[in-house]
Amino acid sequence: MRIALFGGRFDPPHYGHLILARDIYESGRFDRVRFLVNYDPPHKKAEADFTHRVRMLNLLIRGEEGLEVDPFEGEMNISPSYTYAVLKAYRRAHPGCEIYFVVGEDQLRAIRTWKNYEELPGLAKFVLLKRGSVSVPREILEVFRPMVLTVRKLDISASEIRRRIKEGRSIRGLTSDEVIDYINFHGLYTNGGEITVYTDASARGNPGELTIAFVVRRGDRTVYEYSRVVGHGTNNEGEYLALIEALNWAIGEGIKGFTVFMDSRLVVNQIKGVYRVRSPKIKPLYEKARELLSVAGARLEYIPREMNVSDRLTRIKTPTV
Repeated sequence: MRIALFGGRFDPPHYGHLILARDIYESGRFDRVRFLVNYDPPHKKAEADFTHRVRMLNLLIRGEEGLEVDPFEGEMNISPSYTYAVLKAYRRAHPGCEIYFVVGEDQLRAIRTWKNYEELPGLAKFVLLKRGSVSVPREILEVFRPMVLTVRKLDISASEIRRRIKEGRSIRGLTSDEVIDYINFHGLYTNGGEITVYTDASARGNPGELTIAFVVRRGDRTVYEYSRVVGHGTNNEGEYLALIEALNWAIGEGIKGFTVFMDSRLVVNQIKGVYRVRSPKIKPLYEKARELLSVAGARLEYIPREMNVSDRLTRIKTPTV
């Protein structure tokens, strides 16, 4: 298999990255084009962490034939992620593949400043992307002998996107709506406000049909709402189930260090150790909730019902799951 590795910080990924990758794949020279996400770039650190950048790339290229996101550098914990070290490890991990490493003209012109650059021609074949005439010194071209591909130029940069976000300006048209929603949800590239989570539950009859809900807010904006019917039980069981559901969701989204608010004094005081848990039905829920709070680095606080923004969701009839 012929694999073209398109490396970068992708902080954030945008349509310029996507169009370049499409042009590389559509050249017909490669079986796959893989976005190789820098884990710990040695010269300029990324603003968004590795996991966010991998997730955003997956959103950007969803449904694109021949394009893949490769979290290899993070999976192998290559730090700092010098190119020679990454390519050595990649060759070992993919012994049956032809490895091509994609560079632009600016990168190739400066390649003699890269750590152990003299090893690179033996680790991968190089692909040079050009948009006009090639202006790379002849001695570098003779050493690296790159495959030259003509590609389109789209005047978009990740730094421009980050700057526009910090200035509160729109980035529509520069990257996909899915990436934009992800950036807004996680508050990337700006001080978007702290995450707070509100949970609630109601039992119609106590015990009765249980509805659980939670609302996620960043600053003063609601960014996610969730509710569902989960069966029958008591209000107390429902409050624990809502808390567990919200914590599992947050952990799955990579959100940590937030505050959860609920209007059940009983559950809050049980979690904080003020009251003992005596019910055999509640005990495993209590233990699970404490475990997830620890994993998420979250804290639980009481608020009055009238301040609980998730309360209204438990009053809406929702489908049973």
